[in-house]
Amino acid sequence: MKRPSMLIESIAVAGFFILGMSLRIAHLEREAVEHFDEGIYASVLWYDGQFSEPYPARHLFAPPLVSSMMEFVSWIFGLSYYTPFLPSALLGSATIPAMWLLARSWFGKPAGIFIIAVVAMSDFHVLYSRMALTDVACLFWIIVSVGLGTRAVSRQCFRTAAAAGFVCGLAWWTKYTGWLPLAILFSGSGLWWILQGRKSMSIMRFTGILAMMIVVATVTFAPWWWQLRDVGGYQAVAATHESYITGWSSWTKNFAQQLTDQFLFDGFTGQLSLGLGLGIAGLLRWTSGRSTWNATPGSSNFTNSVRLPPLTLLVRFTTAAIALSVISIRIRTPLMLVCLAVGGLSGIYLWPVLQRLWQRRELNDLSPTSPGALPLSEMDLECAPTIDPTLGFCTTLTWFVGLLIATPMYSPFSRLFFPLLAAVWLAAAGGVAWWLESNLSVARRMAGTGETAPKRTWGHQLVAAMLAAAVVSSFFQFNDDNKLELLSKADLFRTSLFVDRSSIVAAADKIADACVEDAADRDVPRGTEPPDHRSRIKTIIYAYGEPALLFHLNRLGVTVAPVSHLNLRDPGDRAPAVPTFVVFGPNAKRTEGFWEELMQRSHHFRPVTTINYSPGNVTLLDMFNPGWLKEHPEAAFQTLEVHRVE
Repeated sequence: MKRPSMLIESIAVAGFFILGMSLRIAHLEREAVEHFDEGIYASVLWYDGQFSEPYPARHLFAPPLVSSMMEFVSWIFGLSYYTPFLPSALLGSATIPAMWLLARSWFGKPAGIFIIAVVAMSDFHVLYSRMALTDVACLFWIIVSVGLGTRAVSRQCFRTAAAAGFVCGLAWWTKYTGWLPLAILFSGSGLWWILQGRKSMSIMRFTGILAMMIVVATVTFAPWWWQLRDVGGYQAVAATHESYITGWSSWTKNFAQQLTDQFLFDGFTGQLSLGLGLGIAGLLRWTSGRSTWNATPGSSNFTNSVRLPPLTLLVRFTTAAIALSVISIRIRTPLMLVCLAVGGLSGIYLWPVLQRLWQRRELNDLSPTSPGALPLSEMDLECAPTIDPTLGFCTTLTWFVGLLIATPMYSPFSRLFFPLLAAVWLAAAGGVAWWLESNLSVARRMAGTGETAPKRTWGHQLVAAMLAAAVVSSFFQFNDDNKLELLSKADLFRTSLFVDRSSIVAAADKIADACVEDAADRDVPRGTEPPDHRSRIKTIIYAYGEPALLFHLNRLGVTVAPVSHLNLRDPGDRAPAVPTFVVFGPNAKRTEGFWEELMQRSHHFRPVTTINYSPGNVTLLDMFNPGWLKEHPEAAFQTLEVHRVE
């Protein structure tokens, strides 16, 4: 029969994984390829077969792993509509247990329970897991690679280091920032070696393990690196990415927008996850904290009175869990997680209770943690980290600080926040585990020595009063008229996880009909057009800067192709023999030089129709600043202009 703590962990892990996966795959029929990058990655499903070559410049956006996964899934019967979204949905779901295992190994079982709840129910992560992008998939490989890398360093195992390098190579095949695990592992394990690791591992063995990761990761990525020679080499990719670097001058502005996006994508699901995670982690640690509670040292029943910790501890854990979720409603989940992360990193460093618990696990030492305190139990040791928490702390610290500095130096696309967010999750989980363990350690000392809790100082009372005020005020958030007005404007950002994104599909259908009808009116005698005139009347539709629209037009059976210019007449400057149309929308209108070229060739185009559609949250926020969007709610609807080439 399983121990209560093991049963709690098993149920929690299975429950949160099922919940998280359900959130990521539920109602996928409401999703559609609409983001510019989604259209690029999903082009493998139509362009490659039609033109026998990759979509133009696709190599500049990302390596081909996610696109190849889409192509593989497309061969599975019955999944054709969901093909673009399944790689992210599946790897996003796999990130849930991956983060659980990583936090559990670094900071113990309570940290694993907390983080699995946070990741499974993260609105931000769920939203991107339902899109045909590379970021969620890359994050999964990063987590696995870092986890294997720290295990390799901790166990001094070259085979595990090779596995970490190979997974890092897969991250690199997914996104050009996939080399991040190497930077994280080098900085984190390097700091750990300086602080502590040099006592147990020689510099030669340490650098050999890191070198193994580099070599395997480089060899894994090398085939794609070699293929890039034909399209300008890796230098062309680097030059493209450099265009997104804004530098220190925009650091504050970009960081503010990143945080704003985090707040906009935050929802009740994420806010609830903090309380659930802490509550279940607290219950797990309370039930596994069995010791000789209420026994008198030296008495005959000292070794036989194994009981649960005081009930007041469970009440404290439960109260903190409720307060965590309630306060998150007021200050938002991202800010609460950052507070937990900073507090956790500080606490782990200043009072290393997790480190001592790991050491006792390694030595199977059940002795008291302080003079006069109650001894530990085997279940206490089972909740301990399995890897040196100092290594986890150093890796999390350098991960957090490094990306906190680097992320805002790039254009503030919200998806770039994922690697930093993972560090915040881990630091917060470590902080929760540290707080739970600290409470148990103090309780053991007080029970063993017979001490009573000291009276609260005025500072403690002030903090308690402030927390109580925050909790109470959170219940009145939605009764504030100003807040209601702000939320009504924020309808622009539709925070629901299952909002219908198929507006562009309907727009593509209207465009196809408009082009065929225009061709029939001008090129086919009245009454002679076939009944199925969409497929029988030949047309060509070009799109400027709208790869997602091309994806849907192709699915309708229309002949389509992308263009990066407007010189669409036949040789000799003649009108095309086949009815030819060009469509441009918000992406083209934001492209440098587009308007000038359109003015120069405007006499070659005849307007056919204008179609409105409603882009999703991510697409809008990647095109426009959140503050500007709030002042211009009309931007929630974008236009696609259709012109005929004459």
